Order: sequence, then structure tokens, then C-alpha cells
Amino acid sequence: MNYTALIIKIKKIIPASLFRNLQRWYRSNIRILLPRLTEQEIRSILTEKLGLKNGSVVFIHSSVDRMRLDFPFYKLFQILTDIVGKEEGSLIFPTAHFDARAEDFLTRNPGTVIFDVRKSPTVRGLLPEFARKQKNAVRSLHPTESVAVLGKHAIELTGTHHQSIYPCGELSPFYKMMEYDGLIVGLGVTIFNLSFVHCIEDVMKDSFPVKTRTEKIFDCLVRNYKGELINVKTLAAHKRIAYRDVTGFFKKYIPEEICKQLKYKNVDFFVISSKALFKRMETLAKENVTIYTKKAYKYE
Repeated sequence: MNYTALIIKIKKIIPASLFRNLQRWYRSNIRILLPRLTEQEIRSILTEKLGLKNGSVVFIHSSVDRMRLDFPFYKLFQILTDIVGKEEGSLIFPTAHFDARAEDFLTRNPGTVIFDVRKSPTVRGLLPEFARKQKNAVRSLHPTESVAVLGKHAIELTGTHHQSIYPCGELSPFYKMMEYDGLIVGLGVTIFNLSFVHCIEDVMKDSFPVKTRTEKIFDCLVRNYKGELINVKTLAAHKRIAYRDVTGFFKKYIPEEICKQLKYKNVDFFVISSKALFKRMETLAKENVTIYTKKAYKYE
């Protein structure tokens, strides 16, 4: 039995609260027992294993806590900027500012300022929060799926995100980064919560085999960079998206040339070609194959 299968089995037979406590204990102790990653090792992984280079456009999912760095986390941002180039490349970070379901969050906050592009902190981790605070960062105005971009294509990638009711559709950074052969990189995380997988759903819309968005369109008050309040309309994710198996889908249908996953010193990394993944997921969706399980299809 491999490690992942063992964890799944344990999770099924013990109380959820006990499992979470065991996870916290493991993560705190494993950081002490295992060697930490050096700056040189991180640079090598980013360039030689993940393929980042000058001019790259990179969407970054991260967990600094799980990387066990032997240097301050903000230096990781500096390393990434140095590799892709401050003027030549672009770094994209998820900066959503709440961790509840979008539908629940929007429903319980009607008529209030949902999102302040300057002041709303992100819940996506230390690195995205550090990135969005940089003077040259441009954050999209979408009220539920904002991203912060630094570098050459920041304005182009973020400028129209709030103009569509589809958070990951054609006007979003998720879709636009494909024009620049964007890479999606995981640092200290797996593909389990990969946000890009929802891009194909918002592009195909009613042609996608599973209905993944709410019927209701939410009116959201957003404060922009000028301090003005604007109304942004958006759909939210439907409850049925909980019935998904991204890891299993990738294992069965996505080849290594599209998504490369690796471990170094027990730290997870991955790199994905956004354009190749989108095309593959589009082909599969037309054959009724998606990241969703049978329960999602029955949820009509």
C-alpha cells in the first residue's frame, strides 16, 4: 500500500477532528526531521525541473509552510522574479479573499462592499499576500476569484476579469495566460486544488457535461484602485463541484508531457502547460469525461 492510499484509509476509519490533529502533528514534526531546501536547490528545481526561464508567464500555487525553506519566504518571491525577469516575464498569484463557498459568501453579504482591490487580504497564503502588496502588482477586480499579476503582461491579464459573469472564462487571467504559453506551477502543493481546471467549464458553458455554476447571477460591490465603488456581476460555483476527483482524473487522463509532478526532500512540486491541459480537457469533455464523479452528473 502506498503512502496516499494509507492516508485515505486512515481518514476513513478515524474521526475527522483526530485526523486533522494528526495532520498538524505530522507537518510540525516532519519539518524538524527532514532537511530544508536551500536557495540553490530551489533555483535548480524551478529552472531545471519545472522549466521556468526568462520571459515565462507563470501561475503559482504555493504553500510556503510545506516547503521547509532554509531562508526567509520573501526570498522565494525574489528568486521567482529573478528567473522570469522583472520586465520580461509575468508572475500570477491567486488572491481570493475568503475561504468559504462563493455562493455562501455572496449570499450572506448582500448590499455591502464585497471586495476592496487594495485592502482585502488574500487567504491563499504568505507568498500571494506578499506578492499582492508589491507596488508593481496589478490585482484583478473580480469579487471571488481575483489574482495579482506582476510583470510584463499584468494589465492585459487582469484588465477584463470583472467584465464577465464567468470567473474563469475567456476574459479571465486563467484563459488569457494561454496566449503566452503560460505555465501553472505548484510549490509545496499538489494538483488537488488546481483552479485552472474550471477554465474549460466557463468557456464551454452549457456545452460542458456538468452544470458547475449557479443559476443566480450575483451583484457585487467592488472598490477599485481609484477608490470608486463599481458593480460587478458574477456566477458562483454550484454545490455539485464538491463531487470531483482532480487527482484521479490527472492520473488516468493527463500525460506527463502536460503535467509533470515530482517530489524533492518530500516536498511536492508540479508544472503544467496551461494550453495543452485546456485542449486535453476540452477533448475529453466532448467525450463526457471530466474531473467530476458520477454523483455530480446525477445532481440535476
